[in-house]
This record gives sequence, C-alpha cells and structure tokens, in this order.
Amino acid sequence: MTKEIMVSVSGIQFEIEPSEPVELITVGDYYNKNGKHYIFYDESDMEDGLTKNRIKIAPGKIEVVKSGATNAQMIFEEGKTNLTYYDTAMGSLLMGVTTSSIQLKEEEHRIRAKVNYSLEVNYNHISNCEITINVKSRAS
Repeated sequence: MTKEIMVSVSGIQFEIEPSEPVELITVGDYYNKNGKHYIFYDESDMEDGLTKNRIKIAPGKIEVVKSGATNAQMIFEEGKTNLTYYDTAMGSLLMGVTTSSIQLKEEEHRIRAKVNYSLEVNYNHISNCEITINVKSRAS
C-alpha cells in the first residue's frame, strides 16, 4: 500500500434508512506500524467545519477517532460493547457500540473492512448498523 490513498467509508442504519447508505469518498494518508493499519483523512462540513479522522485497524479491533468539529472515539471489538461520548456543536451524546462481527480483507494495494454493530444513544437502542471501509492506493 502506498502512503497516498483513496478512502471510502459508508454506513447503514438498518432501522432508520436501510436503503440509503451514507458514504464519504476522499483522499488520505496510510501508514503501517507494528502490523496495524493507520488511515488519516479529513471531512469538511459547511456548517460545522473540519473534522480530522484516524482509523486504526488491527486484528479483531477497529478504532475510529474523530477530532475537530465532531469529537468521538469509536472502538469496534467483536462481542464487546464500548461506550464513548460523541461531541457535536449541538452537545454531547453517550454512545454505545456492540460489535457483532468484523470482516477484514487485506491485499497488497487494498484493504476492506466491514463491521456489523448495534448502536445505542444514552442507553437506548437506535439501530443495527454496518460500516464499510475501503482503502486503496491512489496509484492503482
């Protein structure tokens, strides 16, 4: 994998909008350190401003960290529930993610990860969800 990458992150909330996934496609940077994949990219929102993102992929664990206009640290581990505060301009929400499965496919110039999880906000079930992360070298 090269340092310069294309990143696609798409998500579905099955009980809310199962036929309308939300997808972000952008450029970013990639690093591999100690067998872990690190993906860095920025999101820009006209209303809220810039959010910097870091995704760390390790065997059995994916961590998504957002900082800037939105702040959160979401940790996905199969069979575990992780809690975090999701901070937005409108306030903070206590968010829980219970991960049911993580699928990871690694190739020379591509990484694909799919996570199925249950989302709670303030201890109330919101939806079963799926997030798909596709990373590929910009040169390919």
